[in-house]
Amino acid sequence: MYQYQNGFLTFNIMIDERYYKGNVLNKWFAISSILMFVSVILTFIDDNDDEFKEYQKEFRALEVETSKTVLTEELEKVKSDRIDFENKLVAAQEDYNNKNSLLVQAQKDSAKLNGKFYKANAEFLAFKGLYDQIKFEYESELLEHQHHDNEDENVKPQKYKNKKKYYDAIEKLQVLKLEKEKRENLKDSKIAEIKFIKSNLKKAQDELNIVLKEVNITQSKIEKLDRESMTFQNQIADVVRDLPIIDFLDPYYEVKQVVLEDIKYDNNFKYVPVVDRCTSCHLGVDKPGYEDAPQPYTTHPNLDLYITDASPHPFQEYGCTSCHAGRSRGTSFVSSAHTPQSEEQQAEWEEKYGWHYLPLWTEPMIPTKYTEASCFTCHQSQPILNEAEKLTTGLNLISSSGCNNCHLIQTYDNLGNNGPPLTHLEQKVDKEWAAKWINNPQSFRYNTWMPHFFNQENNSSPEMIKRTNAEIFAITDYLFEKEDKIEYNNSNKYLGDYDKGEELFNAVGCMGCHIIEEESVSLGEVDTRYELPTSEHGYEPDPNGDGYEKATRYSLLKLQGPNLIGLGSKTDAEWVYNWIKDPTVYWPETQMPNLRLTNQEAKDITAYLLSFKNEEFEEIEAINYDKEETENIAKRWLVKAFPEYQAAQMLEDMSEKETIDYVAKKSISFYGCYTCHNVKGFEDAKPIGAELTHQGSKSYHKLDFGHIHDISHSNYGWYEQKLANPRIFDRDKIVEPEDKSRMPNFYFKPEEIEAITTAILGFTNRQFGDNKITYNLAEDKTQFEGHKLINANNCQGCHIHDEFGGQIVDAIGTQDYAPPNLNTQGIKTQPDWLFKFFNNPNTIRPHLQVRMPAFNFTDSQWNSIISAFQSLENHNLDFENDLIVDKNTVHFKAGDKLHEFGACNNCHFYGTTFPNGEPQTWAPNLAMTKERLRPEWIIEWLRNPQAIMPGTKMPAPYLPDKDILSTPDAVETWGKDIVTLNGDKEMMLEGLKDYLYTIPGKLDITKEVKAYFSKNGYGFMKPEEEEDDDWDDDDW
Repeated sequence: MYQYQNGFLTFNIMIDERYYKGNVLNKWFAISSILMFVSVILTFIDDNDDEFKEYQKEFRALEVETSKTVLTEELEKVKSDRIDFENKLVAAQEDYNNKNSLLVQAQKDSAKLNGKFYKANAEFLAFKGLYDQIKFEYESELLEHQHHDNEDENVKPQKYKNKKKYYDAIEKLQVLKLEKEKRENLKDSKIAEIKFIKSNLKKAQDELNIVLKEVNITQSKIEKLDRESMTFQNQIADVVRDLPIIDFLDPYYEVKQVVLEDIKYDNNFKYVPVVDRCTSCHLGVDKPGYEDAPQPYTTHPNLDLYITDASPHPFQEYGCTSCHAGRSRGTSFVSSAHTPQSEEQQAEWEEKYGWHYLPLWTEPMIPTKYTEASCFTCHQSQPILNEAEKLTTGLNLISSSGCNNCHLIQTYDNLGNNGPPLTHLEQKVDKEWAAKWINNPQSFRYNTWMPHFFNQENNSSPEMIKRTNAEIFAITDYLFEKEDKIEYNNSNKYLGDYDKGEELFNAVGCMGCHIIEEESVSLGEVDTRYELPTSEHGYEPDPNGDGYEKATRYSLLKLQGPNLIGLGSKTDAEWVYNWIKDPTVYWPETQMPNLRLTNQEAKDITAYLLSFKNEEFEEIEAINYDKEETENIAKRWLVKAFPEYQAAQMLEDMSEKETIDYVAKKSISFYGCYTCHNVKGFEDAKPIGAELTHQGSKSYHKLDFGHIHDISHSNYGWYEQKLANPRIFDRDKIVEPEDKSRMPNFYFKPEEIEAITTAILGFTNRQFGDNKITYNLAEDKTQFEGHKLINANNCQGCHIHDEFGGQIVDAIGTQDYAPPNLNTQGIKTQPDWLFKFFNNPNTIRPHLQVRMPAFNFTDSQWNSIISAFQSLENHNLDFENDLIVDKNTVHFKAGDKLHEFGACNNCHFYGTTFPNGEPQTWAPNLAMTKERLRPEWIIEWLRNPQAIMPGTKMPAPYLPDKDILSTPDAVETWGKDIVTLNGDKEMMLEGLKDYLYTIPGKLDITKEVKAYFSKNGYGFMKPEEEEDDDWDDDDW
């Protein structure tokens, strides 16, 4: 530093007082700047290196490859046609070239003519304006003269100043108009000449384009996708559009998302719309042709039902996660919360994608086999979903097994107790049988719905067996409080003919709900991810002889009622006879209907059913009273509620009977017997199971896996294991008997476990808009109650309804003698008649031995069933005008004649007049038509019976056409009325319908038909006589 000192300029060196050296700082600043620049670059790269973009690039290449394959196939398809049309195009082009000079001259002439027309039109329009002015002035003069008609002549205007100008203008305007039209015609003629010269070429080009339509579409698609097929400029643009920063404009690789306004998820105490981004990777879901492509490019199955705009579940409204769950906003494999289907797939994903559970996401993706669970969210009011077989099977199993008796499921409540009342058990069985049944129901009936409470994993030790035997004795003693069954009454008063009983059982409809299958089979080796203890007493055999029968919605139809094996070892003839005569006497709320059996029919069936014994069950030792253990159980329950000294005193004050009853009540309460059965003293008791209303939304963190670590730690993995072995989570735990798991074992098969788990996963708290819930979309809400009743009461065990059911045909052997198909039932019968028929069934199809039972339903329930029928046909008219028939019309008389030609009386009853044909061909009483059938349905039935009821023996009536009725002898052959209709088949059908409405006679012919078959029998139903059927196909 320079400064003056004593008059001299001096230089002083300043000492650097900085803590860090400047050079070092500069170096670190440079290094940190470089690192920061690199980190910014890496951040930039990472921000633009999205996983979904790689999938989109792969799918783009796949689309190009697929499109090229399609292009090759399309070119091959049109190869020969293409050559022909290309040759035509070449010929047309040559003809066009030859006429090129004419075209050039015509185009020049056209341009000149256009100019002349433009000039003529302009002159016409200009003078038209002047003409309008002159016309207005002349009209004004006329009006002025009219106002002065009554005035002095001197005051009136003397002349019309504009009259001559007006008429001169008219003449000139006409001349200009003619000139304009002349020029226009010349112009149009020249244009037509030009079009004619080009027409052959255009026609040939259009024809070729039609042939190459798919080729051109595919070629255009390839040019947009494949850079090699693009122009150089488009190749540059295609690269630039996806560059960072610029890609905000119109990128090809982007997040593809849809906002689902009606489907919401819980986002911290507020439900917000789902933003679904699944198609950022699953790019082929809505595109046919990628069915065999690898994931995530595979076409979604059943596009008629899902994804496409024409389906009931379009992607724009439902997205993917509404059905599959998962994290909808995720754009990577892991962040989307995918769920592996197996342990092997989990290991593969962990290695390939670094997959892991998202610990804080409560709705991971549902495994594919459980996807149907999501259908329940919107369709919970519908007990049957034909497109969701597994879910419907699971719901039916829940109802049949009584799960919703023990567990509250608000969205799928039960329709009553599954088991019979235990308030008057002494009328039915004795104490010994009841105790052995309670101890092990499967030892008596291997496929009973009654679950097994005892001898399970957590109560099979010697000490626990001693305890449970004491509980069983106490429960039995409590149930038989009045008295034991004195003796079995098997007198001939209640027994009939065994052979007739077997025939009746197989024919009148019992097989619609019951089976008698004494043999059982082993479940065999099954590969499951969970432990599955099997029943030592077996399962239903497969009808095809291939192991056990897989549980399906159809197979469950025949298990609506119990398998009636061993009945002779259970009860007596008096009880069976009274039960099948009128089930509601013993159990007023029973679902078993009344088949209106005669006394003799009831005796015959009783004799048949009691012939089945279970000698092994009879030989099981009875359970005896154990006073010490009973008192021990009572004390243990008392000390849970009272101090031990007080409990001991209370026990000491109890009599033996009081002690037994106390243990019985505690045991009944503990095991929840009253949830399925009506038990005295427990009428108001609450269900014992955990509520399952939202069980599907429960996270696996809230489930107690105990010491079990070998199963999938997911909610569905827990449910699978719980259903397979309900007590397993007590394993290796020290638990007091009163606190042990108590869910019984139903011995479900693997497919049943899968179906029930599907249903449980459907019980969620997900929020969908009202317009997505089917219940809100229906005009008549009672239809849902009707469908529930149809399902709960197993109507489809006998009838085909909504394209499903009719399993009784398997027992009867042929649809010819089975209950009718209920297709179009909602528009077939008159509601008033159907209501009366339900309340008082009578004979409709005289040749059937199977009969429509009487159900103990209220009027409201019957109306809801009628509403359910009508809903399937979109028909909701309760009241309609009666059909008024005019017998004097031509078409009525023609219908009478056609009816005569059709020989309807060969098969149909006319009141009490029997048909001319054999009993196996008998058909409904036509006198019922006016009361029973709707006129519109009759027309469609006569038009094509097979379309309405496939397999029916009813032929369509022959209706002569115009040519036949034009023959010389037509009037003599067909009658003048039919000829007058001149082949109008609609009027012929109208005439037949009107005639059917006028057939007189008795409506209810039940007594007449019954009397006939009582005398002659149903011999025609025997298999060996099937070949004698008069209805041979060749005779139709």
